[in-house]
Amino acid sequence: MTTGLKLLTVSVLLVVSACVSAGTQAITDAGCVSQIEVGKSTQADVAALLGYPITASYGGQGEETWHYTRVTMYPTAFAFVPVVKAVAPSLGETSRELAVTFDQKGTVKSLGVNQPQQSSTPSG
Repeated sequence: MTTGLKLLTVSVLLVVSACVSAGTQAITDAGCVSQIEVGKSTQADVAALLGYPITASYGGQGEETWHYTRVTMYPTAFAFVPVVKAVAPSLGETSRELAVTFDQKGTVKSLGVNQPQQSSTPSG
């Protein structure tokens, strides 16, 4: 293999493997999430495992729900074909969401896990 071909191969592999993630990585770890016990874990326990959420919502019965999200964007094969890129999505996305609801006393009342979803989002 020539030096130029090796360089091209390494460059393509680096670009293809590039991805960007944002949000709470801990929610992708099943072992971490499984430590949260309904009826036993507290807000302090959840904050120690996952950190504090970016958003929270409040229910009419004094409930508080913490919302966690993890999104990963990655290039699709179309991202590297200039003509096709104009009409096809060039970025794919994987997301996971976790909602932890606490009762009035601050104890976990329920967990809502939205399993990973993969989709393609148009991006120029």
